[in-house]
Amino acid sequence: MIATCPEMKPSDGGPREGSLCGMLEGFFDPVEQGVILLDEKMELVFANKSARSVLRAGEDSQIGGMIRSNCPESIFAKSEMNGSAITYADVALPDGKTRRMLGLEVCSYRPAGEGLLYLILLHDFSHYRKLDELKSRFATSLSHRMRTPLTSIRNAVRLLVESKESMGTPEKERLIEIGWRNVEKLISSLDELQKIFMIESEELNVCRTMVRVRPEIKAIFDQFIEEKKISGHKLAVPDITIFTGSGRLKDFMVSAIEAYDVWLSSPPFIECSTSLREECDYLGEINRKLVIYLRPRTTNLLKTSRESLRDFLSCNEAHRGLVLGRLAAALDGEIQISPGNTISLSIPLEPRFSREKDLVHPLLMMVERAGITGAEFNLVTLSMNGQRENASRFGNAIEKVLCQQLAPDAVVSRGENPMSYSLFINGRSPEEVDSLAQSIRDSFVKSCRLSGEEVHPSIHWEIRYRRVPGTDQSPIESILAADAV
Repeated sequence: MIATCPEMKPSDGGPREGSLCGMLEGFFDPVEQGVILLDEKMELVFANKSARSVLRAGEDSQIGGMIRSNCPESIFAKSEMNGSAITYADVALPDGKTRRMLGLEVCSYRPAGEGLLYLILLHDFSHYRKLDELKSRFATSLSHRMRTPLTSIRNAVRLLVESKESMGTPEKERLIEIGWRNVEKLISSLDELQKIFMIESEELNVCRTMVRVRPEIKAIFDQFIEEKKISGHKLAVPDITIFTGSGRLKDFMVSAIEAYDVWLSSPPFIECSTSLREECDYLGEINRKLVIYLRPRTTNLLKTSRESLRDFLSCNEAHRGLVLGRLAAALDGEIQISPGNTISLSIPLEPRFSREKDLVHPLLMMVERAGITGAEFNLVTLSMNGQRENASRFGNAIEKVLCQQLAPDAVVSRGENPMSYSLFINGRSPEEVDSLAQSIRDSFVKSCRLSGEEVHPSIHWEIRYRRVPGTDQSPIESILAADAV
């Protein structure tokens, strides 16, 4: 029940019925949900503006008649016994042409010194019908957008297959170019459909790993240049590490660039920069965030001659704005679009440990990858013991060493304990893992001494889980169940 009825008491002076009615009208009239009040004789006491709008009725006699004709007497009896009761009715509106499916929630009250009152809440299901219509229109539009390139591809391939030897090379190249261009359009539509499906089903799981920001973003922009999605770029991004979902970060960047592309009707020149932000929460803890800024290089004339990006993503391309918002949330971040058409994404630099994002998803992904390649898999816990007051500085040092020592296909996630990490390593034996960990420890000690740190944490490691192809081994569920206890 969205609206709740206040405690109904008779006033000390004046007509009790009038004061009670005035109190109820003042309370329920601004409520967005339709509210109707009937007395014990099923006569209308009042109906708020929302109820009159839903029923499209202005006169009290119309509203009372519609409720009495669509609510069986048994529903009122049930509300007296149980406090509330619900029924559904296909209500004919006063115009005689329109019907509206409504849920009617009847609540009975007997204020002290007053007769029985029935409070009826209207649940308008027509909003769900409108939502279904919007989904249908979206599906029809997307189906048309996919069918058009498919038809072009089919026609181009048919002409190539059925062509005679007399067709020259330029004609064949033109047909191949048509097919290729429409394949790209089809892939773009399928990607858009997949993102919408992921949002609808809330399947935006993240495998959170250690990511070097500058190489990661530079690789994304290099791919944009190769695919001609942007005309150029300027990066002002430091080489720092964060723990986030690299795949979802790429999805966010791709979606943002596509939004700029559609908004400007041409591949944009993108300027990308970052900043560090510190915020203090209500517990007094300082949360450090990395803010990534994306902005197109445009002229002042272009900025003033078209609607803002925020309005564009709220009206014309609302689904793109929705995708960007959900991807930002999946990254534990926040998105903002400034009046100057800059998209900013803030991501926590030191997120709290999440069992699903930092252990379960990386473990399942790397075990599956090891099974496909037939490689040995080791899950290693690496921890720093001591010097907790400088944990952030020593964390930066060990993370740089991990980036240098580990192969690109290894995954590093935040550990469950403070100053610890989980290393997901494929293709190495336990002896090789020990040798790698010793090399990491030696490099960390050297880095600390070069920076003037005579006292630094000690590095310890342990192989928590091992999986060797073709041998009897404990199932992956064993470690997940052990950690869940």
